[in-house]
Amino acid sequence: MIDLKIFHPYKVVGLKRMGGKNDGGYVIHFPSLQYVQCLVSYGVGYDVRFEKEFNAITNVPIYAFDPTMKKLDFLVEKIRNGRYYATVKQLTMLSKWMVMEKNLSRHQIKFIQEGLSNKNTKLFKTFDYHLERYDLRKKKIFLKIDIEGAEYGVLNDNIFYKNINNVVQFIVEFHYIEKNIERMCEIIKRLGSTHSLIHLHANNNGNIFELYGKKIPQVLEASFLHNSFLPSKILSEENYPIEGLDFPCIRNKEDIVLDFFK
Repeated sequence: MIDLKIFHPYKVVGLKRMGGKNDGGYVIHFPSLQYVQCLVSYGVGYDVRFEKEFNAITNVPIYAFDPTMKKLDFLVEKIRNGRYYATVKQLTMLSKWMVMEKNLSRHQIKFIQEGLSNKNTKLFKTFDYHLERYDLRKKKIFLKIDIEGAEYGVLNDNIFYKNINNVVQFIVEFHYIEKNIERMCEIIKRLGSTHSLIHLHANNNGNIFELYGKKIPQVLEASFLHNSFLPSKILSEENYPIEGLDFPCIRNKEDIVLDFFK
């Protein structure tokens, strides 16, 4: 039986929102940002509002990774699958991105056309590889991962956990939770040796499924903080979503109440 209480966030002081009020915005622990030396962001998706605001506040360099945005192979695949609206939408975003990319250096953002995986290929590299490649092993890192389901392979890789102690904060968007909920629980347990779950928000673009009579979203945004910033572990008494802090990812759709872990 899956213990849903593992999804209950811990109480911390100093949570703030960064990156806009809708999709692309995340809740972070603001006080610990003073110790961060760089942001490593996986899954840009033509939206760098979070990265720009992060740099404006911290003035640290940002390494932004995404292999899909400029690859024609992914557009061809959409056309073959009859996803014509998605193709036109991506082409529109790509044209805007080509202009935006030229100005990223103003915000200390280095854009890299590679993705994150648990093994190295031409388009995808491991977290370990990127730490070595960009000389980040000794840096205090803020890590953001939104890689459309590939997070489970990455977060089940033993080598990943050898590199995580220098991660001050860690934001990950979990997808396809119904079929991966056991893996997600194991990941949260494993992360617990170094990091604690401090915030949870549902992406209302996804559906809801039921487990043990509880309603659980298919997509969850989770924020983790290094245990050194939690002098004591006390479960949060907040109601989720938190008013004034959380906002629906899809504006014209009601946000999802989270109480399945209580």
